[in-house]
Amino acid sequence: MAGKKSKGSEAASALVAAISSAGYRMEELLVFSEAVLGVKPEILAGAMLGRERKLLQIDEAKRLVDQFLRKKVL
Repeated sequence: MAGKKSKGSEAASALVAAISSAGYRMEELLVFSEAVLGVKPEILAGAMLGRERKLLQIDEAKRLVDQFLRKKVL
């Protein structure tokens, strides 16, 4: 039965998909920014400055933080 997945691995992949697709409020992301994104809350706040969306996915927040950190300082 090499082609079948176990119920545990199916549940784990479903959990990962649910977590990655879930939206989080800005306040939640700020509290857990160091654990989830690897940056201080101040960096995340700077990256989110001017954004109107209330819910963000983890992948989107990471992308915005990376863009913010790569911006040139004038």
